[in-house]
Amino acid sequence: MDFIIDAWDFSQQPATRVQSLEGKPQAGCWYHLQRDTEGLDDWLKQAEIPEPLIDAMIEEDTRPRFQRLKDGFVLLLRGVNLNEGAAPEDMLSLRILSYKGTIFTFRKRPFKAISHIRQSLEKQDGPDNLNDFLVHLVEQLNLRIEDVIDSVEIKIEQMELEGFNKTAEQQSVLSTLHRRLLRLNRFVRPQLAALDKFTTESERWTDNELHQWLLNERDTTQRLLEQIDLMLEQLWMQRELLQQAVAEKMNRNTYWLSVIAGVFLPLSFLTGVFGINIGGMPGVENENAFEIFAWALVGIAIVEFLLLRRLRFW
Repeated sequence: MDFIIDAWDFSQQPATRVQSLEGKPQAGCWYHLQRDTEGLDDWLKQAEIPEPLIDAMIEEDTRPRFQRLKDGFVLLLRGVNLNEGAAPEDMLSLRILSYKGTIFTFRKRPFKAISHIRQSLEKQDGPDNLNDFLVHLVEQLNLRIEDVIDSVEIKIEQMELEGFNKTAEQQSVLSTLHRRLLRLNRFVRPQLAALDKFTTESERWTDNELHQWLLNERDTTQRLLEQIDLMLEQLWMQRELLQQAVAEKMNRNTYWLSVIAGVFLPLSFLTGVFGINIGGMPGVENENAFEIFAWALVGIAIVEFLLLRRLRFW
C-alpha cells in the first residue's frame, strides 16, 4: 500500500510501528497517508469511512477548520513549507481525521512537524497516546510557524537599523516580507478559529492536563497572529518612511538641477547672443576678444555662486 507513509499503534506503551498494513485500519492507531496516491479512497471506503469525509480529506484546496462528528472529528490545519527550494509562506495542508478511535493524517508534501514526531516515536520518546499525539502535532506546527515569523521580525529590525540608503533594494525586500506575512495571515487566522473550536470540544474526551496543553497551543497561535498583525503594521510604516526618503532624494536632486540651470541660464544667454554670426558684433576685430569674453563668463558664474550662497539656496 504505497499510500501509507507510516503507521503507529498507540494501544500499547511505548507506541510501536504497525507491522501489518493489510486489511482495515486498527483502532488506537495513527496512519499517515499520501493523499494523492491511487487506491487511497478505496482503502478508506473499506474502512467504512463516509464518502463526504473521504472527499474532504483528498480534495485539493482547503482552509483550516474543525468539524465535530458523531464518531470523531475533522481538523484541517496548515503548516509552513520548509521543504528544500520552497517558500515557507506557501503553507502546506495537513488533514486530520479521527474516526472510531483511529487517527488518519493526510499530506501531499512532507511536513517537518510530522517527521519530528516520527523520529521521536522511533526513539521511544514520542507521544504516549493519540490525544497526546494531537497535542504534539499542533505544538510542532506552531514552532515552525514561529521560526518563520521570527526570521521576518529579524529582517524588519535590520532594515530599521540600516536606514534608507539603498531604496531600490529595500523596496524589494519590503515587498517580499509583506507578501510572506500576508500569506501567513491568510491561513493562521482561520487556523486560530479551528484550534479554538477543537480545544473547546477536546475538553469532553481528553484529560485536564492535555486540555491545558491544547489551551496553551491555542494561545500560542493567538500570539503568532497578533505578531503577524504587528509586523504588517511595521512594514506599512517602513514603506511610508521609504517612500518619504525616495521623495526627499528626488526633491533634493531636482533642487540641485534647478540651481545648476539657474547658474548656466545667463551664461547660455550670453554665449547665444555672441554666437550670432552677423555684422556689428563687438570684438570681431580684436584678437583678445574671446579671452576677455571667457573671463567675463567666469566672473559672472562666480558672482552668481556668491549671490546664491548669500541667499542660502543650500
